[in-house]
Amino acid sequence: MDRHLSTDDVRISRQPDYIGSVWEEFLVPDTAKVIAWFDDPYWHFPAIVRNQYGSGTLTYESTFLSDTLQEALIRDLLKRLGMTGPDQTLPPAVKIRHGRNREGKLLHYYLNFSGAEQTVPYPYTDGTDLLTGNAVKHGKNLQIGPWDLVIVSEP
Repeated sequence: MDRHLSTDDVRISRQPDYIGSVWEEFLVPDTAKVIAWFDDPYWHFPAIVRNQYGSGTLTYESTFLSDTLQEALIRDLLKRLGMTGPDQTLPPAVKIRHGRNREGKLLHYYLNFSGAEQTVPYPYTDGTDLLTGNAVKHGKNLQIGPWDLVIVSEP
């Protein structure tokens, strides 16, 4: 069973590979807000619902979601919780780590885990590329060579 899901949620827009599979629960939402529906002419039940109780919120999936939809839902939840930032917008091949050196300067390590050059925006305070000595400006792009890294030190 593969069923396409549709949603009117602004943060989780409809995509062709938004699919539920394996099982389908027939939810009847009393107080829950429907996030996504099964696109089925006969069984029009919610696939994802969100309910608030007291100060908490629960998001319930009534099917096994496609990877694309699961990722979109998790990103939406993190955004709603205020747990996202510029690091979550990096391409999948680029990983970032942050640390401090002995002088207490903040360091940003951009690692490119691919054979292709990557271009990423630099959202932090102006700094210096420790490997080249070049200035790195807030809002400008960083070029990271294949299987390479850039280490930026803030002043």
